Amino acid sequence: MGFLRRFAGTPRDRLAREVMAELRRAGFPDATYDPDAFAISFRWGPDETVDVLLHNTFSESERLGWHVRYEVIRRLVGTLVQAPASTRTWEDARPLLLPALRSAHLGLRAPIADPAMAFLSRPALPYLHEYVVVDLSTSGFHPAVWVPDQWGVPVDEVFAAARANLMALPAEPVWERGPTSEQAMLRYVDRGYATSRLLLDGWLAGLAGRVGGRPVAFAPNPSILVVVPDQPDVLPRWFKFVELEYIASAERLSPQAYTVSDDGSVVPYPVFDGHSLAAAVRRADTRLAAREYAAEAEWLERRHAQDEPRVLVAALGVFTRLDGSIFSVASWAEGVDTLLPQADYIAFSGQGHEPFYVAWSVVLAEVDLGPVAGLRVPRYRVTGWPQASTMERLRARATTP
Repeated sequence: MGFLRRFAGTPRDRLAREVMAELRRAGFPDATYDPDAFAISFRWGPDETVDVLLHNTFSESERLGWHVRYEVIRRLVGTLVQAPASTRTWEDARPLLLPALRSAHLGLRAPIADPAMAFLSRPALPYLHEYVVVDLSTSGFHPAVWVPDQWGVPVDEVFAAARANLMALPAEPVWERGPTSEQAMLRYVDRGYATSRLLLDGWLAGLAGRVGGRPVAFAPNPSILVVVPDQPDVLPRWFKFVELEYIASAERLSPQAYTVSDDGSVVPYPVFDGHSLAAAVRRADTRLAAREYAAEAEWLERRHAQDEPRVLVAALGVFTRLDGSIFSVASWAEGVDTLLPQADYIAFSGQGHEPFYVAWSVVLAEVDLGPVAGLRVPRYRVTGWPQASTMERLRARATTP
């Protein structure tokens, strides 16, 4: 029966069981698994709980044979059980810190009551956060995003130390190729920090001479970073390739392109109406937004599960036009307490009325909306439709998406 149980469930569930079994062998029998978060929690001491996200371990081990995968799991557990003791003081922890560019919702899916207590992060790019992680690995894997809460130093110093450690690590591409010696494509691959180099001041801008123009970076998952020159006739193919890579990744990061502003800061690739890449940039942004809103909705649903009356967490719907372009829609229902996401169009729907669609910019101009505090992607709480006079103006400016 034990042999059959080992192969039951999804590949993720099997990995979780294997990690928990190794934790039991290491003397930690009380580990629990949260399949929604794909995470394990175990009590390290009387007052310390370690929360383990398994996404990176799964990405590394899913295609390995059992014996090799077991070695990956063994190293992971060995690292985890020594982590609290190895990082009790700032002097011990400082050389082990690294920054990790990850989805903004990562901390929200932690199997703990207050994610802020275990995840030290700050906004970095739209829908992405910079996390500080304790990295004890010397053999090619990225442990849980986990930070002790008492080092006695300012938060800014923690972030600065993590970035300094990353800057000190070598960063040569694993592949470099271009049509000429003046233009090249750079591909960086590592165990979860390749994309984190976008957080380092001046790093992407410093590649301009190497790629032969303003650098454009793609980061479909945390372990892969591709940097190419800004060539509008070539970039559409990169957007399509990266979208496929993003969809196929076990841990997705972003399908968007990033480049540098005039001051060297990393920014999403800027376009204007009529720009040749406007549709590609918009498609990437919409896909990224939809994923982040969906992740946030799961967390909000859990948080509001006991509310009476219930608060509706409106979904961000994504639709495709005949020409292949995509757009997003959120529904504002009549008389319903709703957390409304930011969308291209708002669908006003009520009993006895045909739904009508209004562009987001028009809704903002007509209705006084303010974002709910404390959310990682913006939502707006509405308890019912606006006044009748406002609804008439909105209806007059209805459009077809």
